[in-house]
Amino acid sequence: MEYAIKISLEEAEKLLELSTDFESELEEVVSLVNKVLVPQVIWKSYRVDSLDKTGFMVQNKVFHCGGKVCKALEESTQLVFFVVTVGDKITDLITQYNKEYDFLKAYWCDKLANWALDCVVEKMKQDLAVLYRKENLKITSNWGPGYCGWSISEQAFLLDLLPVDKLQVTLSSSMLMHPVKSLSGVIGIGNKVKYKKSGCADCALQHCVYRSLKW
Repeated sequence: MEYAIKISLEEAEKLLELSTDFESELEEVVSLVNKVLVPQVIWKSYRVDSLDKTGFMVQNKVFHCGGKVCKALEESTQLVFFVVTVGDKITDLITQYNKEYDFLKAYWCDKLANWALDCVVEKMKQDLAVLYRKENLKITSNWGPGYCGWSISEQAFLLDLLPVDKLQVTLSSSMLMHPVKSLSGVIGIGNKVKYKKSGCADCALQHCVYRSLKW
C-alpha cells in the first residue's frame, strides 16, 4: 500500500526550527525530498497465542519485547505486524549531499525523511483504527525492535511474518533494514486495549536519530 506524503516549506522550517534566512536553500531540499520519497507500508494481523509480562508468542515465534512493550500491548487478542519504508532514493540524495560536502542539506534530508516515515506510520494507524472500529475493536500505538530494550535481533522474526519482498525491504546480518529509512513493528488489537502513544520518554536509547527532532 502506498501513501501520499508531501511536506511543505513551512512545515520543514518548523520541524527543523529554521528562520526564513535559509528559505531558498531549504526550498530546494524540500522539492527534491518530495520527489524521491516513495512511502509504502505492508501489514498483516495474527492471533496472539500468548502474552505475558516479558513477551508474546505469535505463529509459534516467541518475541522477548520486555515489560514496557508488553504493558502497552496488554489485552491484545491480535497483533498487526508491519513494515513501513520511504524507499532508498532519499538515502541516495543524502549520500549525494554528503559527497558534495553539503552536510547541512544532508542533515535536513535525513530529518525530513524521518518525519515522512513517522507520517506514514500515523496514517497507517488511522486506517487501522477505522478498519477495526467496525468490529468494535481498538488499537494500541506502534512498538518494535529497538524500542524500550526490545532487541533489534528479533527484527528477523518480525519480517519473517510479512511478505517484505513486495516492498523490496531486506535485512542485513546486523539486523538493519534496507532501505535505511524503514521501520518495523507491531500494533495491538482488542476490545480492551488502551492507546498510549509511543515516544522518546518511553525509551532509554540515548543515541537515536529521532531524539534530536521535535515532532
